[in-house]
Amino acid sequence: MGAPETAPFVDFQDVWLAYNEELLAQNHFAVEGIDLKVSRGEFIAIVGPSGCGKSTFMKLTTGLKMPSMGMIRIDGQPVTGPLKISGMAFQAPSLLPWRTTVDNVLLPLEIVEPYRSTFKAKRKAYVERARKLLQKVGLGGYEDKFPWQLSGGMQQRASICRALIHEPKMLLLDEPFGALDAFTREELWCILRDLWT
Repeated sequence: MGAPETAPFVDFQDVWLAYNEELLAQNHFAVEGIDLKVSRGEFIAIVGPSGCGKSTFMKLTTGLKMPSMGMIRIDGQPVTGPLKISGMAFQAPSLLPWRTTVDNVLLPLEIVEPYRSTFKAKRKAYVERARKLLQKVGLGGYEDKFPWQLSGGMQQRASICRALIHEPKMLLLDEPFGALDAFTREELWCILRDLWT
């Protein structure tokens, strides 16, 4: 007798998405018939040409878009809106220029529950967590610098820390290293792997 089968962490069941009612009426879908199961702790890559639906898939996975048809479950629960258990790093770091590096990293803790309601009371501990993450990615000493004072690779490191600060159960990456040189890209992949595992 084999081990009991566990439910997938990410479960797409015949998922279709049209971006508006007019496109839906015309049967014009951004993504069609996605069936996908991903286990907890598993790494996957969605690869394809520009415009094939990779970013749309990520929006569906994080609950930023709801499917036109089909069902999505994350961690056993139906997706009904934006998920708080996910972290996301984008191709552009999108750091807020008026915030220091450490304050940019802290942003998810300021706006996402359950952290938001305790942010003021636990700020000191959260700042320490952010500083430790920044140290791990080689940004020790740059915590109080502004984005314009950091190189592109340094900004991307800070962006990765921001995606990880709230200890998400699911991490999504939308080509976060695409604009970087090969050496920096490889270095950041290794850092990310070490932080996530």
